[in-house]
Amino acid sequence: MADHYPYQQPFENFLIQQGLAPLTVATYATSLTSFFDFLRANRPAFAHDPQVDAVTETDVRAFFNYLKDDRTATLATTNKILSHLNRYFRYLFTHQLIHGYPTLTLHGALPRPAVKVSPKWVNQLDQLLESDQLHFYTRLTLFLSAKGYTVGEFLAPDFGQQLRRLSPTTKAEKNFLVAFNVFHQPLADLQGCTDPFLKTRLNHNQPRLTNAGLHKYLKADESLTNFSLAPRNLHQGYVLNQLRLHRDWSDQQLMEVLRIDPASLLYYRRLLFNQDRAEQSAEKDGSTLNLVDGLP
Repeated sequence: MADHYPYQQPFENFLIQQGLAPLTVATYATSLTSFFDFLRANRPAFAHDPQVDAVTETDVRAFFNYLKDDRTATLATTNKILSHLNRYFRYLFTHQLIHGYPTLTLHGALPRPAVKVSPKWVNQLDQLLESDQLHFYTRLTLFLSAKGYTVGEFLAPDFGQQLRRLSPTTKAEKNFLVAFNVFHQPLADLQGCTDPFLKTRLNHNQPRLTNAGLHKYLKADESLTNFSLAPRNLHQGYVLNQLRLHRDWSDQQLMEVLRIDPASLLYYRRLLFNQDRAEQSAEKDGSTLNLVDGLP
C-alpha cells in the first residue's frame, strides 16, 4: 500500500520500536497526512515535485495558519500536531533523509512571526547592560541568557538563590547587578519574595512575573535594538556564540555544556556556517551593521 506521506513506513516502524501504541502511531499518521495533503493542495511546486527536503518553516507556519483560520483548530490540537511534525522531521534529520529542520524553532502557540537569531549580541553584553534606556528586566534577561540560562529556568521559583551565586566577570556586569539590586529590593520587600522577576503590583499569592509579563517588557525594548529580545531567540544566539568560541571542542563537550542533543548540534552548526558565509559576503559589500546602533 502506498504511503500517505513521505517515509511513512520507516517512520512508523521507528515509532513502534520506541514503544508507542498502535493508536498513537495512527494519530501521527493523521497529522502528517493532513500536513502533506495541505502542501500538495496549496503549494504547486511541492505538488509537482513532492520532495520532503524542500519543506520549510514557512510551509509549517502556513499550515498552522490554515488550521487556525479555516479549521478553527484549538491550541491543544495545534500543539499536538506540532509535536507530531517535530518528531517526524527530527527522525528524518537524524537519519540524514533531509538537510533542514523546519520545526526546530517552533514551540507551541503557533503561529508566531519569524524573528532574527544572531550570536553577536552576546559579545556586546557590557554595552547593553550599561544602557539605562533598556528596562532592568530586559537587561537581566540578556545577562542570564548570556550565561546559558533559558527562560524556563530564570522564571522558575527560587531562581533568586542561583542568581545570587553568579559572579560577574566584567565591571559592567558587576555595576549592573549592583544597580539591579537597588531596583529589585523594594519589589522583594513588597512581594515578600526574593526571586529576580517580580510583579510591580502587590500580589502575595502570585508575586513572580509570568512569561507573558516579561515579554511585554522585552517587546517594548526591541525598538532600541535590531535583534529579537525573545528569550528563546536570545538563547539560540548564545548557543551560536558558544559554537563560534569553541570550534575546537568535541561534540560531547558541546552537547554537555549547551545541553542539546546531536540533531540540534548539527542544526546549529549548519546555521552558524550559513551565517558566517552571509556575514563574509556582507563585509565584502561593506554592509555589516552594529547590532546595538542607537543605544547610548
